[in-house]
Amino acid sequence: MKIKPIIPIFLLLFFLQKLFAQQTPLPYQFELDKANAAFNAKKYNTAATLYKKIYPKIKTEELKQKVLFNIAESYRFGNNYEQAIKWFEETINAKYPDPIVLYSYGNLLKYFEKYDEAGRAFYDFLFEMPEETKGKIALQSCNIAQQWKANPQKFDIKNIKELNTEYSDYAPFYSNGKLFWTSSRKESSGSIIFEWTGQKMCDIFESSFVPNSSFGKAINIPGKVNTNYNDGVACLDVNQNTMYFTQCNGVDGKGINCKIYISYKQNNAWSEPTLLSFNSDSFSCGQPSISNDGKKLYFSSDMPGGYGEKDIYVSSYDEVKANWNTPQNLGPVINTFDDDLFPYIAENNELYYSTKGKIGLGGLDIFKTQDSANTYKIPVNLQYPINSGGDDFGISFLPKSIQLTSAPIAFFTSNRLNGVGDDDIYSISIKPYVFLVKGKVLERETNAPITKASVGLTSNDGKVIFNINTTDKGDFAGEIPLNGSFSLLANKTSYFASLPVNLSSKGIQKDSIIELTIYLDAIPAPEVDFTLQGILYDLDKYDLRAESKVVLDSLAIILKNNPSLTIEVGSHTDSRAPADYNLELSKKRALSCLNYLITKGINKDRMVSVGYGETKLLNDCSDEIDCTEAEHQLNRRTTFRVLKTDYKR
Repeated sequence: MKIKPIIPIFLLLFFLQKLFAQQTPLPYQFELDKANAAFNAKKYNTAATLYKKIYPKIKTEELKQKVLFNIAESYRFGNNYEQAIKWFEETINAKYPDPIVLYSYGNLLKYFEKYDEAGRAFYDFLFEMPEETKGKIALQSCNIAQQWKANPQKFDIKNIKELNTEYSDYAPFYSNGKLFWTSSRKESSGSIIFEWTGQKMCDIFESSFVPNSSFGKAINIPGKVNTNYNDGVACLDVNQNTMYFTQCNGVDGKGINCKIYISYKQNNAWSEPTLLSFNSDSFSCGQPSISNDGKKLYFSSDMPGGYGEKDIYVSSYDEVKANWNTPQNLGPVINTFDDDLFPYIAENNELYYSTKGKIGLGGLDIFKTQDSANTYKIPVNLQYPINSGGDDFGISFLPKSIQLTSAPIAFFTSNRLNGVGDDDIYSISIKPYVFLVKGKVLERETNAPITKASVGLTSNDGKVIFNINTTDKGDFAGEIPLNGSFSLLANKTSYFASLPVNLSSKGIQKDSIIELTIYLDAIPAPEVDFTLQGILYDLDKYDLRAESKVVLDSLAIILKNNPSLTIEVGSHTDSRAPADYNLELSKKRALSCLNYLITKGINKDRMVSVGYGETKLLNDCSDEIDCTEAEHQLNRRTTFRVLKTDYKR
């Protein structure tokens, strides 16, 4: 009897068991498939929720890593960056094997403007993927971003809180006294939630706006443009009666791509939209911008033949055929390996757009370039503070004819830190140059700081610009208005006011600082005389000489700067004439000084003239003493002393 071998039977049973085990679905497979389907359909808000429910059930390390990564990516794509960074850190700690996790994590750190940490993440990514262009650009961006933040451009950026909500508000466009923008706020049409973001579908809104004024109430634009699905990112032609805009998901919600439509203003409402001919079901087109002459339409698309994810295209209008021509890609100078979005063509034909594929501060950065003979120049980053660690996009300008100084010249979108909601609308104003004066006020004799001295700046037409007090260290600082001439003066009770310092801010072309040290002299007691050096007279005369008037001019300035002072003007002689004669001569000389000061605008009630003759000699050169001419000259002098400090007119 032939015995059949039994080993193959055991092997067969083993393989059947393995095959059966492989075909047995995981207990959470249906939920996992559902989460993956949502992720692949870009329903990121839904996907994140589903993945988080599944994650605790997973036992295999490889699948746990993959689900962690997909949770992090869902939050990143859904713009929930605080949750995204938390889940990316968990993914990295779980040793997710694909280096792309480091690149995505670095971009999130850039959003929070943690450029040093982001740089380390990109460095680690490049260690694993040394030839990756996007990693090299990201690492360079971290270094340059910090330089740009340290040297901001001259712009004021303001969150338009009157318009922004906790939801997404983006892509502003000004036209004829109104600001148009796209929003997923609760007032949007319909009740459907967009599973990408977890917010309502977007509509186009409008608000009245006058430059340097407030915004009106936000309302849905009237007419037939807004639907139950995603409508937005609109622009108007120069005549304000033709609107180009993006519609996604189709009018029935079944579409998977975005398309560009046109609508016309009729009886203050927008007509039934018409689809532009170059759109297709196989790719998306959106974010249109019409040129000033109405002959070119710029937009973003992922149509075949591009350079990256989405590229910037332009279509020219054929007036003969009354149709838009086949779109042309703007080429590799403009477009990158990543997303290139939200084009805007300005009045002077400068092209603005946002990209992730060039050196920048965050995700999307706004760039500008100029078309010269159909050749675009290398785009220039608008830098900080227009660009930030977040996504900055959807810029548009007010017409130059209505732009005002210190008022908004443009609007744009950003999801930067400390906003009102998701994407917010911001304004851009030109920030004037700053001209500062700062310094110290010191006591001349001791060099000690003078606390609470008053430092005032007055324009040449008499307008008070500021009046500030010094600190306990004698410091002061103030801003000088541009394009003017000014006088700066320091004073304090019990001190003579300083002489005016003349300052001019005309022609300032950069931020400037003037540093000053101002010395004040203490007002002496009434018994202390000050000699006015240089007041000279001809022999036996009391008429003022020209050089004497110069000295008295300085005294007049002191009196004008110290309007509460009352003084005595004294005149003295030497002893070489009879005493009575010298006394009368000195009285006439003192009176000549007083009369001159009156001609300079000093009230006579503030002055007393006294002739002392030879009664107050400064040395021993009396009648019986033989002295040199120089010694006698010391006694021929004019003095003044402060009598009171409380004069009031």
